[in-house]
Amino acid sequence: MGGTEPGLRPLTPRDMPDLEALVAEAGWNQTHEDWERMLSLGTGRGVADETGRVVASSVTMPYGDAVGWIGMVLVTAAWRRCGLATRLLDRAVASLRDAGLVPGLDATPAGEPVYRRLGFSGDVALTRWRRPAAAGRGSGPAAPDDCTPDDARLAETTPGDLDWIAALDARAFGADRRPLLTSLLARGAAGWKRGEAGFLLRRPGRTATQLGPLCAEDEGTAAHLLACAVQAEAGPLLIDVPDAQEATVRLLERAGFTAERPFLRMYLGAGRDEGVGGEPALLHAIAGPEFG
Repeated sequence: MGGTEPGLRPLTPRDMPDLEALVAEAGWNQTHEDWERMLSLGTGRGVADETGRVVASSVTMPYGDAVGWIGMVLVTAAWRRCGLATRLLDRAVASLRDAGLVPGLDATPAGEPVYRRLGFSGDVALTRWRRPAAAGRGSGPAAPDDCTPDDARLAETTPGDLDWIAALDARAFGADRRPLLTSLLARGAAGWKRGEAGFLLRRPGRTATQLGPLCAEDEGTAAHLLACAVQAEAGPLLIDVPDAQEATVRLLERAGFTAERPFLRMYLGAGRDEGVGGEPALLHAIAGPEFG
């Protein structure tokens, strides 16, 4: 670590090698395409050392006129405990509040104390679940015996599904995420739908295919969509599920997933009483902590 304290600056596509290195060092799952998506839809800020290498990062993404999401708060090992994460968070929070948005994030256990000191609070516990690569297509039951991925009502999502998907997602998440969903549906996030009662998107990840968001009007629809995803993917899978979705959790356990790490959904200065957080019963899996 050098002796000069580095300053914050915007992240640009030229920083991509450094940003991907931060992800790899942390063991996270984001890809080059994820970074492109975040930087195009949101605002990235970073800290560079004396050589110009980005050693810390953060991203803010506006969701409609309600919520601003904070993600990708990463600091390389040599610069940790130097206050960089707090500086990035302070700037992120200030920019979102200036825009009239409620700051939100999914906190890791390591980050939660930092966020609480800044005034964040939350009570929605999430768990990341991982399934290793399956020996072949299909990895065991992911739905009741009479629920199979061959349900005639199941079909692949298309960009033409955007309107109803965005509407259901807004109800589940609590804010309009149409630009994000447009990008996911158009670029590498083919998924499944069951009529207009639910959808599950998937996208390639650095270490595993990321499943989510999974939004559904009822547990049966969520079970069918998850069964379809699990049966279709032979490679490793990741999915981030609210702990309160006990039926979905049981299906994951039956399908060979194991719990990897917890998150806590937190907001600054608002909560469910202020209309932030959507309808929890509809949200069976999030898009990932970087997207909410």
